[in-house]
Amino acid sequence: MHAGVSPSRGLAAGLAIVISLSACGTPPPDATTLLKQSSQRMLGLKGFHFQMQISGFTGPDEPVQSAQGDAHPPALHARVNLKEGGILLEVEVIFAAGNIYLKSFTGGWQQLTPDEVAQYFDARSLFDPQVGLFAAMRETTKAARGNVEKVNGHETYPITGQVSGARMHELLTLIRDQGSYQATYWIGTQGSDLWRARLTGNLFDAEKPATITFDFSNHDHPVSVTPPPLG
Repeated sequence: MHAGVSPSRGLAAGLAIVISLSACGTPPPDATTLLKQSSQRMLGLKGFHFQMQISGFTGPDEPVQSAQGDAHPPALHARVNLKEGGILLEVEVIFAAGNIYLKSFTGGWQQLTPDEVAQYFDARSLFDPQVGLFAAMRETTKAARGNVEKVNGHETYPITGQVSGARMHELLTLIRDQGSYQATYWIGTQGSDLWRARLTGNLFDAEKPATITFDFSNHDHPVSVTPPPLG
């Protein structure tokens, strides 16, 4: 009788191979695929909370220091810290129903024109589906994935790449439309949520660097923004 491996031993060996492969896990998608997946995820949200911090050289034409609020683009409600003559001031802005409203430290809500809000903080393009940050993720070149990092308690893949100055100028018009800037995106290892994004380079001055950092939370938490009472 020909000797061979018993069925039970063969089954055990096959099971061991399957377990071994499962333990290794599925390798993560490449950097470009992760950017596309996260872009689609963020553009489809019902709402989210954001924080924005600007550091480095900004100059007199860029008074914004930081902002935080809730958005369901194009609707947005945010508190913005502005630097005026060495003094930090907080204003509140609402973009709702196609109109722009501002509440300054001096009084109640007033409706502004696009030219007027540009003197403070015109956030309409930041998360615009066509020209905003989430759309720009798909246009990031030379993308590379780093090792897993934790951001605000969430495991993420950091993706670094380059975005043209012209593209960043569309996102925020005060950014110079020259050359290119480094972009880093921290994308969740599960679910493709974007938890942090950072733009770095000579954003506002040809010789002086600056950084814009966005942090995101409350992904897909419904956001409803309504026009405020004037006066």
